[in-house]
Amino acid sequence: MFKAPKRIILVTLLVAGLTLFMLQPVNAAHFLDLKGHWAYESIYRAGVVDLIRGYPDGNFRPEQKLSEMEAVVLFMRAAGYNLDKNKNSSRVKTSSVTKISTPQVAWGQKYLDQAVEDNLIDMSWLADFNGDNPITRARTAGLLCRLLKLTVSDTEGFSLFTDFNEAPPEYRASIAAVTRAGIISGFTDGSFRPGEGLKRGEAAALLDNLIKDNWLQSVTDRQVEGWIPRIDFKTTPPEIELQTLQGSKKYKLSPEVKCFKNGKECPYQQLLHWRVAVYLDSKKQAACITLLEKREAAKESKMRGTIRAVALGKDSILTLVDLDSKEQILPLSWGAELDTGGKNKTKGFRALKPGVFVDAHLSGDEVIKVTVLTTKSLSGSVNSITGKRLYLENKGSKSNKPTWFNYWDRARIISKDGRSEHVVRGDKVKITYLDPDPEGIDDEIPLEIIITGRPEWKKVSGEIEKIAGSGNARQIVLKKNKKYTLDTTATVYREDGSIIGFSDINPGDKVEAMVDGAGIVMKIILKDPPANKSS
Repeated sequence: MFKAPKRIILVTLLVAGLTLFMLQPVNAAHFLDLKGHWAYESIYRAGVVDLIRGYPDGNFRPEQKLSEMEAVVLFMRAAGYNLDKNKNSSRVKTSSVTKISTPQVAWGQKYLDQAVEDNLIDMSWLADFNGDNPITRARTAGLLCRLLKLTVSDTEGFSLFTDFNEAPPEYRASIAAVTRAGIISGFTDGSFRPGEGLKRGEAAALLDNLIKDNWLQSVTDRQVEGWIPRIDFKTTPPEIELQTLQGSKKYKLSPEVKCFKNGKECPYQQLLHWRVAVYLDSKKQAACITLLEKREAAKESKMRGTIRAVALGKDSILTLVDLDSKEQILPLSWGAELDTGGKNKTKGFRALKPGVFVDAHLSGDEVIKVTVLTTKSLSGSVNSITGKRLYLENKGSKSNKPTWFNYWDRARIISKDGRSEHVVRGDKVKITYLDPDPEGIDDEIPLEIIITGRPEWKKVSGEIEKIAGSGNARQIVLKKNKKYTLDTTATVYREDGSIIGFSDINPGDKVEAMVDGAGIVMKIILKDPPANKSS
């Protein structure tokens, strides 16, 4: 019987092992044997971020068992080890004295040596390590548990798998740890099958779990998540815009991009208005896109106010002060859009500063869009308030600033220290408003009125020269032509405090009048009336 020389056997083993990690990989988009396979998406995604590679014949062979040596190299490289080159190796510890001898293998010796050095392989496994044997699911759990530094705990009462007690005792805690971490799951029949070999497709699924749950720092910059508000088909290649609460960014689509929805491949043209997970190839092009959730149109409501705070995280929150001065704590939807009118678009919600006026659009109780309002402001004194219109004192300025505001009472009215207030005639105010049509008039919308000052009533004295007007337009004219309008609620008193009518005042009477900040008479005291003198 012909026996192959040992050198040929060694070369054959070396080539077989390197197919999973060859320097010029078969592109994941070209795998020929994945159609219909349950792990198609996982395999493709792991291939896009360069964690796995196929065979030179264009196949991936997902049902083929993974060898012990392949598993060690695969998962160590995924965890950040790079021992393929002598220089710039990462996550490598060196020791001048090696207390434990490692088996000699046909390929990947550096990885095995480092695995032993870093205690990634337990002693029972090392004792009968055979790089060509299929790695068992139990040993895979042990390797991942040590690589990821998972916390192991007592397995008493752990009964998630029907065959858990069939696993070697030294791996039970690791099996429980990786299961609790969501890295490895069992089969639909409730078993774990600890002694069964791990298939290449299953290994890809494990890597996919590590990718999606951010266990692997080596690929964190190759995955992004957000929603797609637009696709530009005019560019070559087409370009997607990815919107997140942190801002927006454009990504070119890889010519070999694949999109998946519910585990099945779908056209990338369906991406619009979906929340997606995007995985980038080595050129930082979008090569694998998973559709997560559709942004559905819903009945919207709107809340207007100023930003108090924005907190971005797993549960993002927008805190708003509405125009009734009430604080509103609103959850931000994952797909919330920020319309800044083109300013700071790429910075996202981080660009919102406290005090900025916005319209928050809500679907249910979630904010789905925030529009930053373009505001103007002016300062002045309140001349009068009639019904729904507030007039400012007109000093004859030729500026285009408004001198009155309709529906002023819909604005937030506060004092300088932020407390709710009410406006009275004579108040000095600062008004923030919208001006929808700068060329138009009488269309300004007041948003906030801050009372910056409220003058005390002033006392004026003099002799009545003339009484003019009637009804709501009554006036008194004091000598030296000092004319004062009376408020409709103005009251006339004698010096003893008794109330008299306005008709009891006559020219020649000496009076003391109290006027408000707008110069309107609020109270008149008749001083030393003639009737008293004659008596």
